[in-house]
Amino acid sequence: MANPQPILKIRDLITRFATRYGVVTAVDGVSLAVAPGECLGVVGESGSGKSVTFASVMGLVRQPGWIDGGSILFEGRELVGLAEPAYRALRGKDIAMTMQDALTALNPALTVGVQIMEVILAHADDLPAGERRRRRAAREQAIDMMRLVGIPSAETRLNEYPHQFSGGMRQRMMIAIALACRPKLLIADEPTTALDVTIQAQVLELIADIRSELGMSVVLITHDLGVVAEFCDRAAVMYAGQVVETGPTNDVIGQPAHPYTQGLLASIPRLSHLDERIRPIEGQVPELIDLPAGCRFRSRCAFAEAACEAQQPMRDRNAGRSLRCRLADKEAAA
Repeated sequence: MANPQPILKIRDLITRFATRYGVVTAVDGVSLAVAPGECLGVVGESGSGKSVTFASVMGLVRQPGWIDGGSILFEGRELVGLAEPAYRALRGKDIAMTMQDALTALNPALTVGVQIMEVILAHADDLPAGERRRRRAAREQAIDMMRLVGIPSAETRLNEYPHQFSGGMRQRMMIAIALACRPKLLIADEPTTALDVTIQAQVLELIADIRSELGMSVVLITHDLGVVAEFCDRAAVMYAGQVVETGPTNDVIGQPAHPYTQGLLASIPRLSHLDERIRPIEGQVPELIDLPAGCRFRSRCAFAEAACEAQQPMRDRNAGRSLRCRLADKEAAA
């Protein structure tokens, strides 16, 4: 199929949180889509709404947070408003998510084997009848998953606790838990946080290999544009709760159109130009509880003018790219 239907389609999603200072709109009108077998990279500074967007997809936003509008379709099924028992049947089986900090995401009081088996026992439909036989089969599947993610001596390490694993191995355990039921969509939220460069590469290559083997779709949430350039088919750049640019990765990274994307790339040191000064983005991300009118990046943008005080919608460009900036109108006019 030339244009397959997306496995995940987010449309105009709004997620808010009540705080002692007022209501914070963490996600404001986000629209994204992920095709079957595709890897989408989602980048942006801390607080841009990346994790909250996909926590909303997973049904993990609870009071004092709530979804205040929009649609989340997974294989054509609406997830907004889905009852919790139906979400539990979906979560972990068809959609899985690895959290940012593997040490705090894993339960320190349970062995890693118990934590993998918990997912398998909750969702696997092909386990044999009988409690002991089910648990034995789940244990064998857990060992297979540990081997799949490259953990040596899986039969022995199955009985160990999270603190007995290194940071890279804990991240592999998180991936093993997420992949235990062969999900159709994996959401990897900062899977390389706090890992050294060598282990980062191993974890990312592991996700890429398993994606290829299982044919699953992947959403990779990260701060690292280099990771997106190497592993993702498409990229989405978020800022202050909104998507500001999307498109094929080579186009977004190679020819960034939004001033924020340009600023992110300009702030990365380049080995081929070691004598050049790094150009950081001046200013700070606006407070989500007190957002400026119009373009949210205008206080930090070198191209800002009076027209930027008006609300800026996403504008479609050619080659499947979209941009939340009036510069797109100027390009079209030119």
